Amino acid sequence: MTVNKENFITEKNIVIGLDAISQRDAIFKLSKILEKDGTITNSNVFAKDVLKRESLATTGIGNGIAIPHGKSEAVRDASMIFAKVLKPLEWNSLDGSKVDVIFLMAVRPQGGDKEHLKMLANLSGRLMDDDFLNFIKKENDPKKLVSSFNKEEV
Repeated sequence: MTVNKENFITEKNIVIGLDAISQRDAIFKLSKILEKDGTITNSNVFAKDVLKRESLATTGIGNGIAIPHGKSEAVRDASMIFAKVLKPLEWNSLDGSKVDVIFLMAVRPQGGDKEHLKMLANLSGRLMDDDFLNFIKKENDPKKLVSSFNKEEV
């Protein structure tokens, strides 16, 4: 197994047991974490940009997974935060399911398309693998999760 050179998820970007009461609440709480770790400069600006994007079309892709994202001036470094919520959230998902796994992408407006596409291509390919999907839904060890995200195969 080879390690992917585009490692957008690190241990500091893994949240197990996010206590959120809504989609909006989850996005604001995850944005605060990204601000605290220095990935973004302003969590409120970033969260509002993500929610604005979310209003255009749902990022609830089905199977309990959402991939919200936003291009924002508040983003310093392209990054992704992975979260598992305590209680599944309504997300207006394509399949009508509630969301219990969130991949929030932070992308810069300038040059962000390339970063966004790399993250999305890597993630979407991985999410088509049932073994990978089952693993991330069951595993709670950040080290093991990061390892699985950064490898080309589980």
